[in-house]
Amino acid sequence: MQLTLPIILVLGLLSALTPLAIDAYLPSFPAIADDLNQEISTVQLTLSTYLLVFAGFQILYGPISDAVGRRKVIVFGLTGFIAGCLICAFADSFTQLMTGRVVQAIGGAAVAVTVPALVKDNLTTNQFAKAMSMVMLVMALAPLVAPILGGAILVAFNWHAIFVFLILLSLLSIVLFLRTIPETLPPEKRTPLSLRNSIRNYIKLAKDPIVMGYISAGSLHFAGMMCFVTGASFVYIELYGVEEGLFGFLFGLNVLTMMAATTINGRFVEKLGIDTLMRYAMAVLLIDVTCLVIMCFMEHPPLAAIVLGLMFFTGPIGILGSGTMGGAMRRAGSLNGSVAALAGLIRFSLGAFAGIILSAIHNGTYMPMLGIMAFCGFSTYTIYRFVRRLEAKYPSTSAQD
Repeated sequence: MQLTLPIILVLGLLSALTPLAIDAYLPSFPAIADDLNQEISTVQLTLSTYLLVFAGFQILYGPISDAVGRRKVIVFGLTGFIAGCLICAFADSFTQLMTGRVVQAIGGAAVAVTVPALVKDNLTTNQFAKAMSMVMLVMALAPLVAPILGGAILVAFNWHAIFVFLILLSLLSIVLFLRTIPETLPPEKRTPLSLRNSIRNYIKLAKDPIVMGYISAGSLHFAGMMCFVTGASFVYIELYGVEEGLFGFLFGLNVLTMMAATTINGRFVEKLGIDTLMRYAMAVLLIDVTCLVIMCFMEHPPLAAIVLGLMFFTGPIGILGSGTMGGAMRRAGSLNGSVAALAGLIRFSLGAFAGIILSAIHNGTYMPMLGIMAFCGFSTYTIYRFVRRLEAKYPSTSAQD
């Protein structure tokens, strides 16, 4: 598959569905809490539950996509995603909303796990990193626009209408996908589907410390970012008195930083190599984590300091996201779907766990959010340094390195 502009745009749209499902309803948390007579911390659990279910089902879809091809799995996932949105759109109780989010997550997992495998098929590690950078650049518009759009829909209509919008976007995605994206995994390269083979493949990947190191580093950074996503509305709106409309723009600054890093990655990755760019991104992350720790001990840091600290934490994912996934996949042979599934399971499980911990230790300040993010960022840096030393001793022998 040649990555033409139409294909990149469609892949970006598919990848954007999950950020949209997460971010578009963030400004509506207070409204949902009032409408369904729940505490805002309880409403936040719909996000953590989405991530947890989303993570668990990826482990199933990885081997399935390796066995039956990428297109069938993506179409199935989009159909399930639409069904979940329908339930949420008509939900009039917290139980119905939670049910809809679970169904939505089951469908979304199929799309999320298959897109990276589809892109990686027949590409080298640096080519994959460049391709994913272009896809992520398009995808990055989703979390930039989603809170602003979600806030506008909330003001004009109500929070139910946000899920109606997601239904319409998903229907468009199916049409464009079927018309644009070919199958990238031919029958002769598919892995027969069996429980035994799937377990064997996952055990093989789990025993490789370099594969697991890259996955763990990327997952911990993602968990820190999801802690920000979960707690941002409270810190900005409730703690610092930011208006709901302005919240979307402050949230979008994080995405602009990520887009800048993604643009740098796409432009220089084939010239410098993804490993060099990751070293620079890790250095930025380490400096930012140090600043977050300092702010944890301040009585009331300025809003500008909080905004900048969060921007430079989330920004590096534009490089680290594709870099850690590419590092894991270059040692996986033909098991790209299984690697993507395993990475998705760990990444979104940690993201959900970070959100649950944040809700559990909520104390009415910014410290829980910043503290968890700092821990995740420092752990990311530490694991990455360990993996690079290990990889220098045992370099990959893959033909697609």
